[in-house]
Amino acid sequence: MILCTKMNGNGNDFLIIDNMDLRYDKETLSGYAQALCRRRESLGADGILVAEPSEVCDFKMRLFNRDGSEGEMCGNGARCIARYAFLKGIANDPAMVFETLGGSVEAVVKGSRVVLKLAPVDVSGLLLNAGASVGDYDFSYAFLTVGVPHTVIFEKEKLESEDRYREIGRSIRMRTDLFPEGSNINFVSQRGSFDKGLEVITYERGVEDLTLSCGTGSTASAVAAFKAGLTGPVVDVYNPGGLNRVSLLEGPSETLLPELEGGASYIAEIEASEEALEKYN
Repeated sequence: MILCTKMNGNGNDFLIIDNMDLRYDKETLSGYAQALCRRRESLGADGILVAEPSEVCDFKMRLFNRDGSEGEMCGNGARCIARYAFLKGIANDPAMVFETLGGSVEAVVKGSRVVLKLAPVDVSGLLLNAGASVGDYDFSYAFLTVGVPHTVIFEKEKLESEDRYREIGRSIRMRTDLFPEGSNINFVSQRGSFDKGLEVITYERGVEDLTLSCGTGSTASAVAAFKAGLTGPVVDVYNPGGLNRVSLLEGPSETLLPELEGGASYIAEIEASEEALEKYN
């Protein structure tokens, strides 16, 4: 049996594992992600979040995607693990700092909502309005790193279906000539007008599918829109799973300091049986 906590941030759902005693190694956690995150066949989730000890912060967050790969950072996941850490006593204060592979994250838990201060985003080499195509789909994009690599496409018109977003997102994500490490793909449109917010659909690397929400994708989309002069520094980002609010402050040396606010819902405590961990197909 393995104890997991099911949480979601705007529909981006995770299984959280307490590994503060380091009983599970990387290979084991990668296997758990591939086995437990299978929908319909097992517990189902977009990924696994793991709380581990840190020598410099309150704790360390690790992220294992549904395909077993370890990701650097996840904004919605960071909100979930911050609330989890406070509720479980891993962090003794609602204001905390934790490690990720994408940099340290400051968080403040406010009931079922969490505000994150993400690591600075370097915009000195921000790529804006580059052109490319996949098949018959021509697009202009921005590329930047918000803990993980993100491609932001400002749509002239929306695609006709989720399947089409999935197809195009997967094709762009696989363009290793453009993105050697792969990329998350964010399709962005205005919500009536840009001053009313952004609507964002994200195809996530590692999940290899559309997700209901992506916190770093919301942040990347807000950064790209702000630097393109389309929005102000406070941007409401509407994902299919809900609202993320992104606030941007100018930092030193051509950086932006993003804050990300959104929900972190505590769903259930689950004991996964050995059958849930059986060899996946």
